[in-house]
Amino acid sequence: MAFDSIQSLSLTTAPGRIADLLRSAILDGSFAPGAQLTESQLAERLNVSRGPVREAMQRLVQEGLLWTKPHHGTFVVELGTDDVPDIYLARRAVEGTAAIRVMSRPDKSKAFKALEAALAEVRQAVSNGDWNEMVTADLNFHEVLVAEAGSERLSRMFRTLTAETQLCMAAFLEGDSTWVKGLGAEYKGLIAAMRRGDKADVLARIDQHFELDENLNYYGDAYSHVRPAVDPPAAK
Repeated sequence: MAFDSIQSLSLTTAPGRIADLLRSAILDGSFAPGAQLTESQLAERLNVSRGPVREAMQRLVQEGLLWTKPHHGTFVVELGTDDVPDIYLARRAVEGTAAIRVMSRPDKSKAFKALEAALAEVRQAVSNGDWNEMVTADLNFHEVLVAEAGSERLSRMFRTLTAETQLCMAAFLEGDSTWVKGLGAEYKGLIAAMRRGDKADVLARIDQHFELDENLNYYGDAYSHVRPAVDPPAAK
């Protein structure tokens, strides 16, 4: 049973710690998509009261990892192909805004050093060929980009999108390393455009990274196998 992977916690455990534990269990597949989670079972397994568990679960609902159906319970979210373009559309908006803000900050040289370090980690992960390492390094590069914008709200939005992105990758890309092709060169080009202060080029590169078409759908090469079999009808 999935609950067997959850270890007991002390009575003083904060809801944030419980949320971290549940989030990890969802992202690593211990709790499968569609699985129902109950406060009573989790509280008993974690050796805590139901209050902190309830708060932790609500945090994950806000992050999009859990959803609640009135009078039925709380379930692990099941992402479909329609969710992929929406998640990446939101990331495009957040990361494009963050990149432009980074370019206008007086301490942008520090941001560029942080991005170069994150890029080095991406290249090392690709060289090592470890899928989990590549996913972690790739998401870290984007997290650094947003963090260097210095906006807590942008970072908060990105953290939510990160969790959903990991679910997407687990559902549609696990073990498939074709999406990393040219990643190092792509990120190097983005940093170079930011150093030049070329806002138009920066935004164009971010658009290209997320492969948005005229209908604002993300149909990048890496996700081509999750594209609907029937194209959406033309706008009237």
